[in-house]
Amino acid sequence: MRLRKSWEYQSVKKKGKCFRDDAFWFQILLNSNSNALPRLGVIASRRFGGAIQRNKAKRKFREIFRKNIGHFPKGSQTVFLPRPALFFLSFEEVEKRILAAILKTNLN
Repeated sequence: MRLRKSWEYQSVKKKGKCFRDDAFWFQILLNSNSNALPRLGVIASRRFGGAIQRNKAKRKFREIFRKNIGHFPKGSQTVFLPRPALFFLSFEEVEKRILAAILKTNLN
């Protein structure tokens, strides 16, 4: 259910559809031939903050993905990159923005 290899991240980066928000950035790649479960990857580099902030952001994205896995297209691969504005928003607000962004990508 998670992206683990660097080549998986690179393929999403090269071929995926991008969406940017002030709290996060994400790219999603859809494999229309696959009925596999959606997969998630989170990139939280040191530029984002210390270890505590990076881990909180990763946990937040993973929980939103887990709760709303049905909203992500089957066979999709999604990569999230948190932004500093993420910490000024509630969990519910971030969840709402992510779901709206998925709808904007017109992949469902």
